[in-house]
Amino acid sequence: MSDVILKLNDICKSFFSVEVLHHVNLELRQGEILGLVGENGAGKSTLMNILGGIFPMSAGSIEFLGEPYEPASPKYATEKGIAFIHQELNLFTNLSVAENMFIDNFPTGFLGRIDKKKIRAKSQEYIDKYDLNVRASAKMGNLPMGSRQMVEIAKALMKNAKVIIFDEPTTSLSNREKEKLFKAIRELKENGVSIIYISHILEDVLLLCDRISVLRDGKVVHTDKRERYDRAGLIRDMVGRELTQVYPSVEKEIHDKVLEVKDLNCAGFVKGVSFCLREGEVLGLFGLMGAGRTQILRAVFGLDPKESGEVRVFGEEVKKPSPGECIHRGMAFITENRREEGLLMPRPVSTNLLMVKNEELAGSMGVVDTKEEAELCRKMVKTLDIKTARPDQQAANSLSGGNQQKVVMGKWLLKEPKIFLVDEPTHGVDVGAKYEIYRLILNMAKEGSAILVVSSEMQELMGICDRILVLSNGRLTGEVRKEDYSQERIMKFAL
Repeated sequence: MSDVILKLNDICKSFFSVEVLHHVNLELRQGEILGLVGENGAGKSTLMNILGGIFPMSAGSIEFLGEPYEPASPKYATEKGIAFIHQELNLFTNLSVAENMFIDNFPTGFLGRIDKKKIRAKSQEYIDKYDLNVRASAKMGNLPMGSRQMVEIAKALMKNAKVIIFDEPTTSLSNREKEKLFKAIRELKENGVSIIYISHILEDVLLLCDRISVLRDGKVVHTDKRERYDRAGLIRDMVGRELTQVYPSVEKEIHDKVLEVKDLNCAGFVKGVSFCLREGEVLGLFGLMGAGRTQILRAVFGLDPKESGEVRVFGEEVKKPSPGECIHRGMAFITENRREEGLLMPRPVSTNLLMVKNEELAGSMGVVDTKEEAELCRKMVKTLDIKTARPDQQAANSLSGGNQQKVVMGKWLLKEPKIFLVDEPTHGVDVGAKYEIYRLILNMAKEGSAILVVSSEMQELMGICDRILVLSNGRLTGEVRKEDYSQERIMKFAL
């Protein structure tokens, strides 16, 4: 691990005249796993996007394998031996797994035709090697998010890269899939491949990495061996202060039922699910991957059809739920898949914030008050502390993951719904921003909203929920109230 394979020298980057990276220096050694941590907006993804050929640097230089490295495009970076597994997956949902794995380099046969048999066989070889439990012929859009994440990883590993950048690779993975991933990363390290590992899950960084670099406000504030760090030390370097409280404390009252679900059957395997949600309540929905959590939320909101069962909102039955009908009745759905379902990624922050509110703002005459729009956006950006220089110009895809999540929540808050269905609210969000989102959820409940939260993080649900419902294989297997919370009890129901 003594040989430096990659060296970043005084890297600077600006967006809209705002400097987001300030003279960043970083070294990566051969056969090393380097952890890169920092709050959302600290500059981690921007730095890696420069390395991956997505953004040009404003100033500085990079050396790779002892030679100058000036990545002009992602293809150039790949050809040189640097693979980038993005936090937001670069996959085509209408294509097969095999087609996605070879999307940038299809093998051809006679008369230049794509050799589909070859790509399926080669893809299946890597799928089996990493025990992904999917078929190369499967359509990507039919796979759950966790399986898509593993396909993206296999796609990078197939290219025999010298450096692999993992940007939040475990946010959609089950514990079993995470263990497989860590095993694969350790095997790569043993074979001399160098890894840059970006994650907000600090326990994983401390478990996996050899050294850890901390970015804060676009600067590397500290780099040290893993053994010299603990979780508290990492948080202190990330946020610049001690963070003693992980979950906010809010006094609130729980009142009447606002949402009732009876004998819900959906998605082909969710059977007989019944529950109620009350005004002022934060209700958790926990289960292992594939238990049916997301499918229930989508069926209740009408994004996917329900096979049978009853959904009542404020006591009135919604016979055929649809997103338009649910929004009209005061409901909101915050998706776990913000890139494809939550945001118009190339459009400005302001356009995304006003997406749900637009029809109401236009009124009966269809005329929009642009000053009112601008003021609403300004207030929401300030309320949620969304880090954006120009909300009317800066595209959503240029924001950090945490700030994108705030925009998703902001667009619904402008509509002032009374029922929130929230799927993985802190997906890809750092420890500081998580606290802000928890506080936002609890304050919404304090003001009388009812919130149903799906999360893969059991501790998160225990920290903010009044009750937790547990699913296993499409069925409700238990309910745990706050006074009875224990990880063992919840996991027993989940299994």
